[in-house]
Amino acid sequence: MSAAQTAATAAAAETLCSEVSRLAAEHGDGSLGSRVDLHRVWVFRDRVVVLDYLVHGGAVAFDVIPDEGGDEWRLVVHARHSVDRPQVAALGLPPAARPDRFRVGSPIRAADDTQRASLADVVLSRCRGVLDKLTAVGPAPQTSRLLDALGVSDPLVVVDVGANPLELPAYTRLLGMGVCRVVGFEPQPEAFARLQGRDPQREQYFPHAIGSPGQHQLRIYEGSGFASTFAIDETSIDFIANERWRDGTRLRETIDLELTALDDVPDLPAFDLLKIDVQGGELAVFESGRRSLSSALCVIPEVSFFPLYDGAPSFADVHQELVAQGFALHKFMFQKSVHLHGSQSGEESVRASRSQLVDGDAVYLRDLRGLADFSSVQVAKLVLLATYVFDSPDLAVRGLDELVRRGEVSKKVVKQYVGQRYV
Repeated sequence: MSAAQTAATAAAAETLCSEVSRLAAEHGDGSLGSRVDLHRVWVFRDRVVVLDYLVHGGAVAFDVIPDEGGDEWRLVVHARHSVDRPQVAALGLPPAARPDRFRVGSPIRAADDTQRASLADVVLSRCRGVLDKLTAVGPAPQTSRLLDALGVSDPLVVVDVGANPLELPAYTRLLGMGVCRVVGFEPQPEAFARLQGRDPQREQYFPHAIGSPGQHQLRIYEGSGFASTFAIDETSIDFIANERWRDGTRLRETIDLELTALDDVPDLPAFDLLKIDVQGGELAVFESGRRSLSSALCVIPEVSFFPLYDGAPSFADVHQELVAQGFALHKFMFQKSVHLHGSQSGEESVRASRSQLVDGDAVYLRDLRGLADFSSVQVAKLVLLATYVFDSPDLAVRGLDELVRRGEVSKKVVKQYVGQRYV
């Protein structure tokens, strides 16, 4: 696609995004049932409009993608988690280019003066048709059986440090099923404002900055996701040579703030999962929260493999601290790599390459070699985390096996778990 075409489709995507947002706000999603929420509408890579919905606690997204001329747009639905894919596939939609994506109807003509319905109207109508079917299907029976078998009476407690709602958090599924409650911290004023209005029985957010106690400066960059107490390493940005990153890492303002140690947060409940994304400040949170972390089962930090921030701790630093606290690396949920721009980046054989590893989300668990010493409640919670947060069904089976050994669940539960997929 030429630069002119890219600019044209980017403008069209922004317009469509605004129109979809306006229509969604006008009509709401109440007609779809109480188990569906529109999470957000946003433009991705300048030419794709993404609509994120939560259905029975699972994340379902629709991509609206234009052709090169912008005359027609394709609507594709995809599940954000592998365990959701069977539910989406069961709707009988034809597959798209990737196995987790499905086409929703034929291409949609862009709105013009001769059409009675705008592009945004058609997009929302088709999305709602799919969502109506998904809500009618309901949660898979396996989910209800698993929850009943595990018998976890108290919700899991999640602490979210850096709760800026740029992406659906890993624990979204637990929250949507009503089996967890969240205590979140977000010091960016704009991001904190977006977190308000949630269900106070399930989600509580505070504008505190967590880390090494004392006065610090929070640097707010043009891209909200780059906010950090560390300064951007300009050498790294120059090396990557990505214009979008260059724009996003321009300093917009600084905010003076007082950081609070995790162990010093008043009335912080004992928690099962710590999710953390504070752009280089993770190590300080762990060091300041050793007492609080002593009873946690799982930590999901963003870890850095490339020095994006000047002086920020590396993956090795974070890993050593968590291992010292009794955790072990279980898996990576995802790893982000970027293209290194050079003289031949316009060539197709080079353009698609993204070889430089930058960061990712890791999953650390309380050392599983001591599983026999976990309480039965901890094992049951581990099964839920492995199933609905970081998608490790083999670990879930090991947990269920342990509960079978203790006489807490029947062998039938394990057979049911592996015999069918679940949401």
